[in-house]
Amino acid sequence: MVAIKTHMDDTELLPRLEEHIRRFEAGRVDALWFPPELEACYLADTVTARGRMLLMQGLIGLMAYDFFTVGDYLLTPGRFMRAVVIRLMLFTPLVVLACLVLVWRRSAVLMEFGAACLCIAGAAGVLSINPGVDPGDQIGLIVMLLIANCILRIELPFAAVVSAIMLLMHGLQLYADKLQSAAEKWFAGGTLGWVALLTLAANYTMTRERRYSYLLQLRGRLQRGLLAGINAELMAISSTDRLTGLPNRRAYDERLQELWRVAQEREEPFSAVMVDVDFFKRLNDTHGHTYGDKVLQRVASLLQQALRSEGDFVARFGGEEFIVLLPNTDMEAAVKVAERMRTLVQVAGSPAMQKDSPFVPSDLWTTVSCGVATCLPGTAQDAHRLITDADNALYRAKKEGRNRSCRATDHYSVSKVAIFPVVSRG
Repeated sequence: MVAIKTHMDDTELLPRLEEHIRRFEAGRVDALWFPPELEACYLADTVTARGRMLLMQGLIGLMAYDFFTVGDYLLTPGRFMRAVVIRLMLFTPLVVLACLVLVWRRSAVLMEFGAACLCIAGAAGVLSINPGVDPGDQIGLIVMLLIANCILRIELPFAAVVSAIMLLMHGLQLYADKLQSAAEKWFAGGTLGWVALLTLAANYTMTRERRYSYLLQLRGRLQRGLLAGINAELMAISSTDRLTGLPNRRAYDERLQELWRVAQEREEPFSAVMVDVDFFKRLNDTHGHTYGDKVLQRVASLLQQALRSEGDFVARFGGEEFIVLLPNTDMEAAVKVAERMRTLVQVAGSPAMQKDSPFVPSDLWTTVSCGVATCLPGTAQDAHRLITDADNALYRAKKEGRNRSCRATDHYSVSKVAIFPVVSRG
């Protein structure tokens, strides 16, 4: 499938694939080859299996070819040494060399061309053993036709050329023979011609079934791939908050359990930061929900920017609350992350309300409060207790004046520098 992916998408390929499958299912005698993109895909996907099959069947055919040396010894002892030289000393090393090339380089066209040439060479060897016409020659040519068209099942164009060349060689041998009558020559030539025709028909049928089976397998792979893509897309949608683009509460629950398990196995500290937008209800009431949505989107983006690495995780917890999970992080490092988030929001968390009023009044600048909690998984404390501690710390940050970060284990606020004055709003 790699070769075809550079030309068309699966959604474009599938309808065309169905069309070809219907054509094969109709049972008409039709061309076997696919359009260029699909043909390239077929060759790329089947070249390895085809190479293994040619290698195995070719060695079996070679053993059958060499076995006729016994018949040469029994039927024509005077030509036995000639048979040994042609079959064992010339043709056999040629086949072995071709097998080594086949293992070294897998090319669909090269494999079919090489197999066709070897079959022609084998037929020439059969005819070279006996200078005159011999019944064994015709048997040998029939065996070579069976090997080429039915055992090796070389592609139909190559099979047709191989069959034609064998018929031509046999016809020239019959033409040069002065001992047989015309009727005997026609019978011998006709017999080999019918064998060639029948084996080509069998080759067409087997090639057609092989290509039809590939189409069915390719359709199944494409359908499974499309289904997997749709499922992944649905899973992503179900795990993503539509407003902010952050993971939602469902994704957070799954990620919390995953990170907590890893922290337990590695015995590493684990931290959580609860983040809440200050006075968000008042902001919504003053400037409307549309502007409030922009604030949440801006805050979500800034929280992502404040994370340290891909291992950190931020999600929308609900409403104007966010949750940040920090694996392998102690309290001091978690507080630094919380302060970085708080400072970023204080500096850049207020989007312009409208074009003619690009600035937000100073008493409505967006700020956040953060609650930080840390524990070592594996103790009596569980993940839910950690989140509860972070939430309690957030509540204390709100109570102490907002726009600040508080630790769960201490009852004091983390020192901070207010870039903008915090206006008490009750």
